Amino acid sequence: MKKEKDSKLLVNRIHRIKGQLDAVEKGLINDSMDCEKTLLLLKAASQALKKFGEAYVQEYMDRCLLENKKNPNMENVRTAIKAAFFL
Repeated sequence: MKKEKDSKLLVNRIHRIKGQLDAVEKGLINDSMDCEKTLLLLKAASQALKKFGEAYVQEYMDRCLLENKKNPNMENVRTAIKAAFFL
């Protein structure tokens, strides 16, 4: 049950990010962009995507990295996490 709830929360995060990006796209297409609103949407989407990545790694680290591989290269895992979230 917890995994299903976690997946649903992650999907909800993705939907919010899509909504923010769709609003930016719509403004570009309709040539009705409010610069301040667009910048706020871009910042929100960027931060939300980072938070999604952090939540995904936290929730699925064991399953994605350890259960699917018998001998995961943890140094590669650390490098990927650093590249995604700390640079």
